Amino acid sequence: MISIEPEKSEQGQGPKEFILRDATVVTMDDDRNAYESGFVWVRGDRIHRVGDVTALRDVPSSVAVSSARGRIILPGLVNAHGHLSNGILRGIYDEMPLSVWFAKGMWPVLEALDAQLGRIGAELALLELMTTGVTTTVSAEFGTPRKDLPDGVLAAIGQAHARALVSRMTVDGDDDTDPSQAVPAAYREDCAEAVKEVERLQRRYASPTITVAPEALGVLRCTPEMIEAMHDLAIRTGSPFLMHIASSKDEHERSHARFGHGSITELKRLGALSPRTLLAHAIWLDDTEIRHIAEAQAGVSHNPVANAYYASGIARLADLLGAGVRVGLGVDGASTNNGQNVWETMKLALLLQKERTGNAGFGSAELALELMTRGGAAALHMEDRIGSLVAGKQADFICIDVSRTTLAPRQTLISNLVYSSDPHAVRDVYVAGEAVVVDGVHRFLDRESIVAAAEEALEKVLERSGLKSYLASRSSWRWRRGEA
Repeated sequence: MISIEPEKSEQGQGPKEFILRDATVVTMDDDRNAYESGFVWVRGDRIHRVGDVTALRDVPSSVAVSSARGRIILPGLVNAHGHLSNGILRGIYDEMPLSVWFAKGMWPVLEALDAQLGRIGAELALLELMTTGVTTTVSAEFGTPRKDLPDGVLAAIGQAHARALVSRMTVDGDDDTDPSQAVPAAYREDCAEAVKEVERLQRRYASPTITVAPEALGVLRCTPEMIEAMHDLAIRTGSPFLMHIASSKDEHERSHARFGHGSITELKRLGALSPRTLLAHAIWLDDTEIRHIAEAQAGVSHNPVANAYYASGIARLADLLGAGVRVGLGVDGASTNNGQNVWETMKLALLLQKERTGNAGFGSAELALELMTRGGAAALHMEDRIGSLVAGKQADFICIDVSRTTLAPRQTLISNLVYSSDPHAVRDVYVAGEAVVVDGVHRFLDRESIVAAAEEALEKVLERSGLKSYLASRSSWRWRRGEA
């Protein structure tokens, strides 16, 4: 086992200094420096130095030094969009007809979730994300009708020692003319109450590794007053402002019918498209809207697997990047992706864009890794803290075992990382200088107990939502259950 677990300082203020050396170190810095035999020197929760081992001199005897030969060290991966509470909802929406979705899907299931179930779902999702290389994740969580759901998720994040941006989603739209955009009355929230709840979560959970932010769930499901109130709150509290937007053809068409233009243009008209804004999906965009996003320096989370799951369309990734938009990648929730595999997301992001543009030469494995590290950091406007291995930034990084058969031969190692998509090649994960995952095992989340709790939790959700019988009737196979 390569990793070291740094001892805590006598004052208990964080880990002592340590050095991992002899690894292939990919910095993702502005010059894209990579060292075939490099080192990472950590001091407390930050990167102290990075470079070639030949430059490693004057190391005090108090600094623990370990060889990481046979490892590649990368910045921690940034999942720019997800729903951690949905970790227990894996698989229940597969090929679900829209008629069932609206009647028994989204809203009834969300109403069945509470703080306890949300925490179990978040623990399951975090276990998958973090053991496969994610150090920072975004999670959008509903605050109605069960106000304690975000509390459960935030508690799980603290337990997992993850870095996270959690948005509290709110809706108040009362237009019932379009079933796909209509909001049940129980979910509609007063603007003042939504502000109050975000502020409560910020006071209780904000920390050096956890940010709580407001989110208005779409320009069609929220009134202009709610969107403006959530954006104003972000400005006042110094937090990001999040939105799901331009995520379907239906939304695109309804937006044009209602406003005479697309969702992004409407957001700009409301003054809520700014450097604080992080947009999820952003599939259905015209050239003007892409320019609006770039000019505003807003961030975009591109979620290719989830978008394909519902045949929502293929986002214009090449055009977004060409316009200089801050783009990261997201897995979305387990309810709209099933897996929480960021490596699969990297691969699909490139392959689907090749298909969309008809250009097999689009992108590269290096681009995919950049989007999942420094790209995600830029989309979250956290590039001053994470996304690259640079002196002074947070010591968030991962160690990958290059001896895996999926990563051979080593002459094409970077290509293999992305296109072989082996998430379990990740062996060690550090957040703020702390070894959170060691040799594939999460130090703070117990796999067996979480898996068992997840099965019990889903059973409760299925019973509360009325979906249990639907799932039983979905299979065309003849299941035979013998008596014990």
